[in-house]
Amino acid sequence: MKCFIDAKVGTVKDAVAVCAVCGMGLCLDHLTERRMPQAASTGQAGTSGQMLVLCERCAAAATS
Repeated sequence: MKCFIDAKVGTVKDAVAVCAVCGMGLCLDHLTERRMPQAASTGQAGTSGQMLVLCERCAAAATS
């Protein structure tokens, strides 16, 4: 799989991850890591939450 953002501008880079929201293939230059807080109702106190990989568009939408 190739990075979608790079492919749109005519360059080719291998994707190393997939956006957890939209499924876009992402290279290291275009991914954003977000730690989501652990839900209190899961009974897993003391855990730091789930790490999500997001594209720039989905990461921006998540913070607004």
